[in-house]
Amino acid sequence: MIGRDALQRPADSGSGGFLLCSAQGQRGVALILVLWFIVLLGVLALGLSKMSRNNALIARQMSGVTQARQLAEGGVQLALANLLMASDEERLLGDGEVFILSFEQGKVELILCNESGKIDINQASEALLVRLFEGHDFPLEQSEALAGAIADWRDEDDLVRLHGAEDDDYLAAGLAYGAADSAFTSVSELHKVLGMNENIYRQIEADVTIYSKSPGVVAKVAPLSVLLAISDFERSTLQHYIDERRRTHRAGLPLPPVPLIEQGFDADEEGAVFSLSALATTGQGSVGGQSVVFELIVKAGKTRIKRLYSQPYALRADD
Repeated sequence: MIGRDALQRPADSGSGGFLLCSAQGQRGVALILVLWFIVLLGVLALGLSKMSRNNALIARQMSGVTQARQLAEGGVQLALANLLMASDEERLLGDGEVFILSFEQGKVELILCNESGKIDINQASEALLVRLFEGHDFPLEQSEALAGAIADWRDEDDLVRLHGAEDDDYLAAGLAYGAADSAFTSVSELHKVLGMNENIYRQIEADVTIYSKSPGVVAKVAPLSVLLAISDFERSTLQHYIDERRRTHRAGLPLPPVPLIEQGFDADEEGAVFSLSALATTGQGSVGGQSVVFELIVKAGKTRIKRLYSQPYALRADD
């Protein structure tokens, strides 16, 4: 007969083993949870540290850009002071020449252009616009199409020119808009013209304006690319003229005679609207600047400046 002690021993032994394994399992799970918690804290700490470094870097970059823009604004003010107070011999010519100003905090690259030396996209003839595009080595057929589309964009009727584009042409091209049939309000509006793309726009952007209000160009302040459009002279001849123009102006001498300009493409009266680009680079390498369009207004013998347009200078990815 099996005794009571024999019956109880297996039960006692089994119960003790279960309790022991259960306690060890709980300690193992707790250890894993603690380890995971430590890992999680480490990941969070690493993320916060990286975020903090990124925020600090962004703050430094923003501070650097702000400093660069302030430096550029200083360059703008110097250029404006020159136009307001300098004598005719000392005043900047405004033909697109690049000037470098050096300061303790960095340097500023200034480009001043008299807008009367550019082609007004609201006033220029189709023939002049065609020559502008041809001067940038676009084929005649493409140049005529672009010039016609610009002319149809700005005129008030819906009649299609020989090489132009009106609403039906824009619709056929899959565009959700048609010709504006009104004057351009900005040079960047050219982006909407049928046939225009970013590559073409960037090549002619510096040559065109909406501020000269003249169908012709004042050659004595025109850049090379515009001179190529309004004259039949070779590039080398026109570049020599520009070099002489700047040399004599710096020397306080009369400017050389302008090259022969095609009839209808020239203008005599120099305008009072200027565009100014000021790009600053600080000693730490931060870059920023200002683009400004302004008008010199003379009244009662006094000259004042009216800003027509101003925005922070934006660098493109490939600049």
